[in-house]
Amino acid sequence: MLHRHTIVLFALASLFSSPAFAHSKPKVMEPAANSTVDSPSELSVIFSEPLDPKFSSLSLTDEKGSVISKAQTIADPKNHMHLSLSLPKLAPGTYYVHWVSAAVDGHRMDGDYRFRVK
Repeated sequence: MLHRHTIVLFALASLFSSPAFAHSKPKVMEPAANSTVDSPSELSVIFSEPLDPKFSSLSLTDEKGSVISKAQTIADPKNHMHLSLSLPKLAPGTYYVHWVSAAVDGHRMDGDYRFRVK
């Protein structure tokens, strides 16, 4: 009788469990979130999981929401967790980085952080 209960419990647990998805979140950001820096020449973000570069990106806007860089996000072919974006000389002010990460399993995340140029 105990055997039948074990099978039922296992079946229920299997039914309600969900598959594990990779959540590729920023791990190392340059410039760092909430930092104050001299004008950087690029944004660099290393994520926690490998990315699908076709669906992952970085963008930068100023305080007014204007897009700063028209450059394309570059995925590092030697490190599938690294994205970068070339930047023009930035004037003093607050800037907002928007990141989109698509893990190799297709799970997509996005978010924002800010930094200040002195």
